[in-house]
Amino acid sequence: MRARPAAAGQRAVLLLTGVGLTAASAARTADALAAHFRVTVAPVADTAAGPQDSLAVATVDGAIALLDAARVQRAHIVGLSFGGVIAQEIAIRHPDRVQALILGATSAGGELCVRPERPIREFIRGLGDVPAEEGLWGVVPYVYAPRTRHGHAPRIGEDIAWRLTHPLDPRSFDRQRAAAEAHSTGDRLAQITAPTLVVHGEEDRILPPENGRRLAAAIGGAQLITLPHGAHAFPTDLPDVNRELVRFLRDHSRPRRASEARRNARAGHA
Repeated sequence: MRARPAAAGQRAVLLLTGVGLTAASAARTADALAAHFRVTVAPVADTAAGPQDSLAVATVDGAIALLDAARVQRAHIVGLSFGGVIAQEIAIRHPDRVQALILGATSAGGELCVRPERPIREFIRGLGDVPAEEGLWGVVPYVYAPRTRHGHAPRIGEDIAWRLTHPLDPRSFDRQRAAAEAHSTGDRLAQITAPTLVVHGEEDRILPPENGRRLAAAIGGAQLITLPHGAHAFPTDLPDVNRELVRFLRDHSRPRRASEARRNARAGHA
């Protein structure tokens, strides 16, 4: 995890990512956000410890501990891929800590989840058993959109180079997969009170785009952006989408009224 410097008084952003190439792609989003906010990046599954079924709980607690350590009462929470699983839980369990919420390339899990095709599921299940670089190259057809693979291959090479310079515990894939399969927020998403933006690629093969539509529909007032020519690593497929993320967070960076804060606090104890 890392914090990026910004001018005093800027709103804090906690960016939660998955592992593998989704973390590398999210680094592009981190760079775009850092021009406007104080950004802390936490690749949640890379540093998680404990049993697989405790991963989600442990990282929610860890995310709140990061905010506490930085003396940040309320931050924008951006969750991409598996980071979106943790971001949902933070917004549900700790509504008073969330100024605005962005959920990208993620799912509500449970009955609302639309899973990838069986060959993709089987490939992902075996990622922890292959050498890191082999797994990164092997997942490329599933993570990036065809237009990126055919017309912007250097971006993919940049992502792989970034990932290879940031050591990855191969067991992270297994921990993340187990936690993602156990994840389910469908019957609790209505508890999210923060302004929410859901972003999903129309060519996402890891989590088909219906996941984004179902997630947005279940969160009151959520905005939905679907991205033609965007796949699971959409910040690499379509770098300009980060402007939309910045715009959304800037629009929701003003302090909330005290009455709204009290209402969120009551929701958190309901």
